[in-house]
Amino acid sequence: MDDRVRLKVYYRGQILLQTSEGVKFVCENPLDIIIPFTLSFEELKGVICEKMDSQISSTVSCILYRYPISVFGGFVQFQTKYATDEASMQEIFSVYLESRSRISFIKLDSEEEFESNYEVIDPGVDEDQADEAMVADVADVANALANQQPFVEPSFMRSLDLEAMHAPEFPQYVNAAELPLMPDDEFTVGMEFSSREAVIKAMKDYTIRKGVDYRVHESEPTTFYAKCTQYGAGCDWLIRVSKMSRKFCWEIRRYNGSHTCTRATISQDHSKLDSNTVAEAIKPLVEVDPSIRVKSVIAEVHAKFNYTISYRKAWLAKQKAVESIFGGWKASYEALPIWFEAMCHKESSAVVHFETMPTYQGDDLVPNFRVLHRVF
Repeated sequence: MDDRVRLKVYYRGQILLQTSEGVKFVCENPLDIIIPFTLSFEELKGVICEKMDSQISSTVSCILYRYPISVFGGFVQFQTKYATDEASMQEIFSVYLESRSRISFIKLDSEEEFESNYEVIDPGVDEDQADEAMVADVADVANALANQQPFVEPSFMRSLDLEAMHAPEFPQYVNAAELPLMPDDEFTVGMEFSSREAVIKAMKDYTIRKGVDYRVHESEPTTFYAKCTQYGAGCDWLIRVSKMSRKFCWEIRRYNGSHTCTRATISQDHSKLDSNTVAEAIKPLVEVDPSIRVKSVIAEVHAKFNYTISYRKAWLAKQKAVESIFGGWKASYEALPIWFEAMCHKESSAVVHFETMPTYQGDDLVPNFRVLHRVF
């Protein structure tokens, strides 16, 4: 019997909560690590630190791992658990041993505490780069379609609370980004946020509302530091927000407010009013009417923010809002095999036949990759 386990470690990335496979970890360069079953929790953290290519001295402060839950015959959904001690390590190994026929490795997500801090000046950094979710290999979908195991509904499925499965682990910080500002409509030192994304959202809302702008001067996994675009030219506004590992939140540690400047020109648009921000603002409208016209989106943004955005930005925001609410076409196609199987098990007289086509890149056939053609 093999006494080693293979781990895939994701760091400085994202945790996607609602995908076709449940929870999913993504990052630019995941690590493949093989460890013995005798490895301790502290030794695991040390191995992860050694493998990470970083010029900053760091320690691992938090580890999550994915564990599978069988929902249908050949369908597995993943949820997360924290690894905190030796008992957690044994649980990870147990998951691997029980599921090795379905998964070849265990996926971990790690967060780091940086022991040194420094300032990187990069005026061109825009914090709100649109992140595109990585999609599963289509070959996996084909395998799921071929799975003909008899379906037996697990007893736990009758009492599953799907909303609770995706509920935040720290509900006290869910609305932290929407904390009421002080009477003078400013941030304050000590204000807490649920996540880095919540910090950036609050910053954008503030600058759009005030008609001012900021430039990012430091953007690290544990720190967000920004100054007014006119800092040093009559305005000393700045803000530093840090991740507080022990409190599981982000907190404003330094703040010079408020702005003593005004924008030189009043533009029709605002640099921080991007398509992601607009998409969040128009979600209620899109949920009621997914076919809402782009010009209605532009009118809604003007009424809410007093800015007139471009047609392209409004169109892009609408597409993002639709995908956020109803799901993207890629995820929808990935989920089709699951629904086919469920329908056939639910209705014994139902028969599903589907056809796929090969995929080409130019004139070259792409191996192990097919696309859905039609369904009967």
